[in-house]
Amino acid sequence: MNTVDVMYPRSMPLGTPDRIEVSRVMPQRGLAMIGGWCVLDHFGPDAAPLRMACHPHTCLQTVTWLFDGEIRHRDALGSDELVHPGEVAIMTAGWGTTHTEYSTPGPLHGVQLWTALPNNVRFNQPGFEYFATEPVRMGDHEVAVFVGEFGDSDSPVQVYSPLCAAEIRFTTADPLEVEIPENWEFGVLADSGTVQVDDTEVPAGALGYLAPGRRRLRLQAHANAGEIVRAVVIGGEPLGEDLIVWWAFVGHSHQEIAAWRANWQMAIGAEQDGDNPGNFPLTPRTDNEPELTAPPLPPVRLRPRH
Repeated sequence: MNTVDVMYPRSMPLGTPDRIEVSRVMPQRGLAMIGGWCVLDHFGPDAAPLRMACHPHTCLQTVTWLFDGEIRHRDALGSDELVHPGEVAIMTAGWGTTHTEYSTPGPLHGVQLWTALPNNVRFNQPGFEYFATEPVRMGDHEVAVFVGEFGDSDSPVQVYSPLCAAEIRFTTADPLEVEIPENWEFGVLADSGTVQVDDTEVPAGALGYLAPGRRRLRLQAHANAGEIVRAVVIGGEPLGEDLIVWWAFVGHSHQEIAAWRANWQMAIGAEQDGDNPGNFPLTPRTDNEPELTAPPLPPVRLRPRH
């Protein structure tokens, strides 16, 4: 049987003025992607309020999924949605767009993910989708599929490579077994409690990685009495493209990233004069908070990772 690699997150500042930090589960050394999934951030159960002023994205999809709290998503396309637990918000950046994300007062707990758009669609028109899931019972457990197909449930939101994502709430100590595509790779994030993936225990906050080559996924919860054990499963067919993930951009070369950064800096530098020479449309402000500034490029050339 294939082994399960346990990957541990690191604390990651998001680059906001108040230095909000999340647990960056992926990418990390040794794990750049899972299928088309290229970023996985985990926050909560009592995360600091999220205040992400206007910022750009390219060649990716952002996926917001909450366990507790609310996040208001607004973007340059005119979308304005208050996202609640059980609802997925997915923004396709395509050639380039911008958005803001502000949480409401109270606890905040959930995950945010990015998918890398394949080369043949990465410059598509931007778009936004919002979908309220209907959890289903799988065995003794509750499963909410918010991207793709997992087990006997699915989500209608559009993705551009073979992908899935689901939240699992374990209600008993009985295992959950699901058939999976043999050529896919998977990650299991243990949100609360310990989740056993096949024969490997994945502690809360860590990720169990499963390489392609298996036909069934077996999960089991280890928890104290009355404790909620939750996991997020993501999976996909390996994308097979070399990518650079830097700040808010997904690209194929250092030149692309540098050009997008320059365009963004031009866009926000000229915004005070009512002009926007960069190719990023700005999300309308609802307060006086300025757009996020891109960090400096590193002193060495960015290299794609496979």
